[in-house]
Amino acid sequence: MAVQTRVQLQNKSATVQNETVANANTALRVGGLFDDFADSVTLNGERGLTSLYLDSSVSYTPSISTEKVVDVAMLEWQSFGSVFSSSEYTITYNGTISAPIRISAQLTFAGVNNRRYSFWIAQDGNIIRQSLSENTTQGTHNHVICTEAFVVANTGSYFEIYASSNDSNSINIKTLSFAAFTI
Repeated sequence: MAVQTRVQLQNKSATVQNETVANANTALRVGGLFDDFADSVTLNGERGLTSLYLDSSVSYTPSISTEKVVDVAMLEWQSFGSVFSSSEYTITYNGTISAPIRISAQLTFAGVNNRRYSFWIAQDGNIIRQSLSENTTQGTHNHVICTEAFVVANTGSYFEIYASSNDSNSINIKTLSFAAFTI
C-alpha cells in the first residue's frame, strides 16, 4: 500500500462504511484500508525527540564563503523514544517509516565586529536553504542565531548544522542546542 493524505483515507473509510450490503466489503478492501492507515500515520512507538547541546563554550572557525559542518562535539544529549540517535554533532532518524520532522538549532556566539556569519540545517549532507539564518556582528558581545526546518525524514536520514563566514576569524560558541522532533 502507500502513504495517503487525510482526505484520501477519509474517502476510503467512507466507502467501506457505506458498503453495508452483505459481503460487499472484501478482506482485500478492508485490509488495504488498514494498511494505508498504518503507512500514513506516525504511531506512538514511532514518535520521539532528541536534543544535543554543549555543556561549555568552544572555539570554532567557520569556513570562508563555503558551507561547512559545525563539527564541535556535543557533549550532552537527551532522547525520548527510540526513533533518533545522536553522535557528536549529528542527529539520525531511525524510525521505520518516513515521517515529518521538525529540526531546530539555537546558537549563541561571540566574534569579531562587522563580520557576517551564516548558519543552516542540512539533511543527509544537503543544506536546507530556507533554514538560512545570518548575523552581521555589531560589536564583540554575544549574538544569537535561531533556525528551524520542517522536512520528511526517511529511515537513516541525518541532520547537521552548517556554517560559513566572510572571513577566517574564529567565533566562541557559548551555547548550542540542536533538536529534532517527530510531528
